[in-house]
Amino acid sequence: MINRPNNWDDVRAYSGSRQKLPAGAYVCDIIQAVVQSNDYGQQLCVLVDINSGEWAGYYAENFDNNQREDKKWKGVLRLWLPVNDGSDKDEFTKSILKGFITAVEESNRGYSWNWDERTLAKKEIGVLFRNEEWEWNGKSGWTAKPFRAISVDSVADGNFTVPKDKPLKNKPAPAQTPIYDNYPVPGASDFTMLENDDAQLPF
Repeated sequence: MINRPNNWDDVRAYSGSRQKLPAGAYVCDIIQAVVQSNDYGQQLCVLVDINSGEWAGYYAENFDNNQREDKKWKGVLRLWLPVNDGSDKDEFTKSILKGFITAVEESNRGYSWNWDERTLAKKEIGVLFRNEEWEWNGKSGWTAKPFRAISVDSVADGNFTVPKDKPLKNKPAPAQTPIYDNYPVPGASDFTMLENDDAQLPF
């Protein structure tokens, strides 16, 4: 006879039928927003989840169903923060950030940005998702990731253009048949989900 695992009643059944999120525009809730630093500068990391329609709760469901101890929140819109060095690149960074803030203000009546990222939590925002190619350990595939913020009205009115797919640069020849899974490997869009607003980031 097969030995019954101790926690069998609590184990989630794996169906293997997880659907892949299509690229497009979705109305999302901002779950959390924090500033993260790395070797290239600072980023505003905006954790989002889809709040309506067929894909509502997509990232929360994925997070809850993930049994790994080091599981990450997958829906993260990342925006570089300006460094005020006068370069064209920095001016473009400012423009992208202002576009995000404008979209948040237009989507949430009465909200005015005050440079405190914590005030972004629980706000609505429209998010464009684009398909991005990944490669890891000889495997490759495509996944839809948050790309750019737009207003909620733009999503509702269909006033947007789906971004072009982003293939890998200098892609090596695949060692195996590509797989198409929405969350294949850890990457730049993964983020450790905090248990509460006062928790410390594990950086």
